[in-house]
Amino acid sequence: MSDQPVIVKKISWAELCPWTIIFRTLPVAASVTVLALAIVGVLAASFTWWLSETMFVGEDLGKDAAMMEVVRNNTSPYRSVFIDSNSDQNALNILGAKLSGPRAVFNQIKRPAAYIFSSKVKPSAAGGNNVRLGASGFWYFLFGTFCSMAIWSFIGLAIARVCLLRLTRNETIGIDDAFDFAFDHWLASFGGVSIPILAALALCIPAGLLGLLMTFDFGAAVVSLLWPLVLALSAAMALLLLGLTYAWPLIVSSAACEGQNSFDAMTRSFAYVFQRPLHCLGYAVVAMLFGGFCWLIVANLSGSIIELSYWSTSWGANRAVGDLPRIEVLQGLVSDTETSSETMLSFSQNTIGFWNGLVRTIAASFLYGLFWCMASAVYLLLRKDVDDTEMDEIYIVDEKRTYELPPLKSDESGVPQVQTPTPVEDAGTEDETDST
Repeated sequence: MSDQPVIVKKISWAELCPWTIIFRTLPVAASVTVLALAIVGVLAASFTWWLSETMFVGEDLGKDAAMMEVVRNNTSPYRSVFIDSNSDQNALNILGAKLSGPRAVFNQIKRPAAYIFSSKVKPSAAGGNNVRLGASGFWYFLFGTFCSMAIWSFIGLAIARVCLLRLTRNETIGIDDAFDFAFDHWLASFGGVSIPILAALALCIPAGLLGLLMTFDFGAAVVSLLWPLVLALSAAMALLLLGLTYAWPLIVSSAACEGQNSFDAMTRSFAYVFQRPLHCLGYAVVAMLFGGFCWLIVANLSGSIIELSYWSTSWGANRAVGDLPRIEVLQGLVSDTETSSETMLSFSQNTIGFWNGLVRTIAASFLYGLFWCMASAVYLLLRKDVDDTEMDEIYIVDEKRTYELPPLKSDESGVPQVQTPTPVEDAGTEDETDST
């Protein structure tokens, strides 16, 4: 029998299955830093949509119930995420469970930008009558989209930086360092996402001028002959918007990973999407499945917290007031017309609704943070596939040296001596030093 020792080699799953890096984003997304950044982004984005509603949604749009549903989804920090997660069109049904966590965030940020280039709006993914947009609707989505893009270009950049440092160098940074990096590189992130939209809007100008001729019979005949030009402009617009549809999370991640300018971040992300579409699709499916399971747990947990709060308090508060259970009145499920303290009841309903909304907002913020962390992991995978760049390579901010050697000065005999630094030195004079 041979006495040779048996060597058991350890399997490196990170090298064998590099896409498992997506699974490592969960603890990062659950960290306090990422969760706090995501809460700030969710609330700030909701505020910008409320501001856009105040400025551009007038009486005409306000009378349309379908349009107001879209407005409510945009202004709520969590409503659209929960609705999209329960939609069959956005979810993968596996063993009776609907998995659509990251895709719900993807749609929430992307959908308003798509409405800019559409004459009609569908109120929700579940269905409904289409809403025909006018000038006020166009400006509502344009202003809200760019403000929302600005916020998520900043917050997403900060979250991506936190995640990338953890995935590549196993380093942890705080909220202050993440904000500092986002302040320094925010224009690259926002510009990379804005350039394709602005370019597509610019291509609309010549087509719009040709559209003015179509108001006349003779002009319509002329435009019909120039219709191939309109199709060419539309093809360029379609390519820009198609690439942006799938590359915008990668643009933000690229700015966080490479520290480059807007054009480089955009072109690099577009190249990854168009050169490796199947890889991008495969990573997206893995992220959707894993993120869907994570969101399923968090969404059910938040719903259970709210339901258990009503259930536990109903033991003491669920006495009948008239013919109505008190707890259902406080839930807002039914209205109590016989109670004398209508003002206090309304205050109680609104306050309870606020705290319940806070629970749902925290749950939705976790999903937003998980989305940006997964986008960063997918960017590292695509960069490895296309550029063959190692996964642990990342742009590091140059830091000032804290400790430096004191300057040396040679004396008359040529022996180097330590020179005491002076606060102000004459720029016109230079000390001569001997080289050894």
